[in-house]
Formats: sequence, C-alpha cells, structure tokens
Amino acid sequence: MRLHTHFIPFAALSLATSLAAACSGPSDDSGHAVADELKGGGITAAFPAGTICNATGSPITRPATFKHVIVFMFENKNFSSVMGNANAPYMNSIKDQCGFSKHFNDNVFSTDINSLSHYMAVTSGSNCNTGLGTSGTGCITDDNDPSFHQLTTVSIMEQAASYKGYIESMPSACGGTTSGQYAPKHNPPPYYTHLATSCPANDVGLAAVTCPTTVNSTCSAPGSNAFTNDLANDTLPAYAWVTPNLTNDMHDGTVAQGDNWLHTYLPFVLSSPAYLRGEVAVYVLWDEQGTFSSGATPNIFVSPYIQPTASTATMNLFAALRAAEAQLGLPFLGCAGGTPPGGGTCPTGSTADLRSIFNF
Repeated sequence: MRLHTHFIPFAALSLATSLAAACSGPSDDSGHAVADELKGGGITAAFPAGTICNATGSPITRPATFKHVIVFMFENKNFSSVMGNANAPYMNSIKDQCGFSKHFNDNVFSTDINSLSHYMAVTSGSNCNTGLGTSGTGCITDDNDPSFHQLTTVSIMEQAASYKGYIESMPSACGGTTSGQYAPKHNPPPYYTHLATSCPANDVGLAAVTCPTTVNSTCSAPGSNAFTNDLANDTLPAYAWVTPNLTNDMHDGTVAQGDNWLHTYLPFVLSSPAYLRGEVAVYVLWDEQGTFSSGATPNIFVSPYIQPTASTATMNLFAALRAAEAQLGLPFLGCAGGTPPGGGTCPTGSTADLRSIFNF
C-alpha cells in the first residue's frame, strides 16, 4: 500500500530536488521561487518540487503559450466510474487539486462509432477527410488497422514543431497491426498519411508495466524508457501522446489498474524540469463512455497555474484539441475551430474555452 497525494518516484524525486535547490532564490507575490538563467536564459518563474497544480490560494498568470502538451488517453469509462470512485484514489487526488468538468461529454459524433474515430477527432478535429461522423468523405468508422484506411488531413502532430507518441506494449515503432496488449486503434500517428515519413522515428514503444488490481498499489517500475528519458533529459517534444496498453488504459483492465498506472507515470511529469518551469500542460482524457452514450466521461487537466476547479461547462474532445492547439500557438483544425473540414455542424461544447475555464 502507499500514500497517493504527492507520490514521486525516487529518480524523479532526485531530479526535482536538484532543480528546487538550484531555484531557491527570491519569491514572487505567489510565494513561488524566482530563478535566474534557468534552461535557456532570462528570468523564469520556477515552481518548487512537489508542485502539482496551484495551491497558493491566489491566481498565477499563465503563459500565452506552453512549450509542451502531454495527452494521456484512457478508455471507455463513464464519468462516475472514475471521478469520485474509491477505486481511483490517485486520479481523484489529482482532479481535486487541479481541474475537471462535470460535463466533458462523449458527443463528438451523433451516434457512437468506435475508439479509433474518437482518436482521430481529438487529434485532427474530425474522423473524416471532409465532413464528420458517418457523413463525409474518407470517414474512419471502424477500428481496423491503418492498412485499411488513413486520413489525408492535417493533425496536431503535423502542426506542432515536434511530436512523439509513447505507446505502451507496441512491439515496433509506428506499429500497424494488433499484437498482444497493443492496438493500433489507440495510436493515432499511423493513421495519418502526412506522418508516414516521421512516424517510424517519432512513434515509439514503451515496455509494459504490470499494475495490480488492488487499489492504491505499486506497478512494476518502468525503468528507463523513451518517455521517462525525455522527461528527465528535458527533451520532450512540443506535443506528446501517451497510450497505456489495453490493460492499463482500462479497456480490458480495471479502474484500479489504470489509476495505479497513472500513479506510476504522472509523477515523472510533475517532477520534470519542464513542468517545474511552468512549461507543460497535461491532459488526462478518456475516449468515450463505457455505456457508449452521449453523457460525461472522466477528464483531468493539470498545470502549475490551475487552481482547484470543478467546471460545469459543456466540453468535449474537440474542445481539448482546441485548447492544445491554442497552447502551442497553432491554428484550429476541424471542429476545434467550430466547423468540420469541408463544412457542416459540430456538436455542442466543441469550442469551449478550456484555457479560460481552467487558467490552463
């Protein structure tokens, strides 16, 4: 058993402690240390080790843009299956300290289609080359491997200055076929023709960690891998996509296993140099409801600028894409901009301003 509120793995704790020592200087009005000449020069506001979100009781001005966006994507759960559920103590401790919406709705399509369509929606603003859902051209409406179909549209991976997919249990880079606990349908880059050249270098596998079904228990250590190395070495891409395997993303496994998995990886993010410089925005999302209706899905938004916020605003995966694009200074794609590619109507909540709602 373990405590869950501020768990930090040893390697991450050492990194964070070193950074905090380097940043011990005068404080700004919010009580955060101010360090000079941190990674790139100039004067940069630095957050102390152990920071998750803004617990100062006072607003902190967020940057106009972030250097890094990280998206963790989980699977097939209704809001109440995770949010407020005792089987997910770590996720609930994070959402209570940070931001979430009670109405992050599974409504990006008028009728539920499948996982893959949602993964396309949150990375390109639609599941079609033109149109949305089952009405348009080139629409992806099944979970088949990328050899069956790809989108020729632009994705946020192509837009961003750099991107990387970190995909647990994927046996080889840019994997195009189902294998064991890896499913391509949960890995967007292989489905975009524009990423064909960059995908083999940028869409990389992570060795699986084994997470117990017992609540609040420790998974096997991830060791050194592409994701933990990029966090520790300050080499994160602008846009990072992280997919747990089919057990750890709650698709085939339990809520407790998914919670234990996030408890394994998120502390590495929270103690990374980039996060403690206030340069990272984190999304913890679910692709769709477990009951495949249009109700709310779990969702958590994390950055050092977010005060505890339980929003009642209606939003969805398109709104998450919109916020990520705004954070990286990118134009809006498809329904993130309010209109599907080629025209049409987007669902309610697609252009909700997450950045303003959460100070994100």
